Amino acid sequence: MMQINESNANQRIANKNIRDLRHSHEIRILASQRGFGVVELLVATFVFSIIVIIVATNFVDILNLQRRGFGAQKIQEEALFAVETMAREIRVSKVQSPDDLSCALTNLIIDHPINGPTTYSVRGGVISKTVGGNTFSITSTKVNFSRLNFCVRGAGIDDEQPRVTIVASVKTATGQEGLQFDIQTTISSRDLREEFLN
Repeated sequence: MMQINESNANQRIANKNIRDLRHSHEIRILASQRGFGVVELLVATFVFSIIVIIVATNFVDILNLQRRGFGAQKIQEEALFAVETMAREIRVSKVQSPDDLSCALTNLIIDHPINGPTTYSVRGGVISKTVGGNTFSITSTKVNFSRLNFCVRGAGIDDEQPRVTIVASVKTATGQEGLQFDIQTTISSRDLREEFLN
């Protein structure tokens, strides 16, 4: 009987050891499967916030660069159109404005072989052209010409070919990025009135 009791005791001890092993194994599994702790959660949130701030800052910078690029494109389109329009007419016209090497002239008067007397000036940031008493705009209000000056050389009676230098400062319209470009070009004038009349 003693052996049976001893055998039962050993069996109970073995069963208890097995239960303890299973229990400790289950505890290890549960410990490895538990969720984030408070510290881990705070660290993960902090790292995520830093990444979001960096991405948002880069996105805003890209939007600003894109806006500036569109503004520069508007300035370029408007300025090139205005300068080409004036240059095409100045090339074939007689310059009526007096010589001015200091670029102080704010309007240019030419005698076009077809249109007659033509005046270019800037009003309210827009380049205007006056022909036969009618004034119309060459540029739009998308850009603002803050400066339009003309340097005239050789318009008087001498053997020098007349040249007109256009000096302009163009910036984007108000409320947009503060872009400004300064442009300058020189055009040689050749009076073609007699050739058009013949």
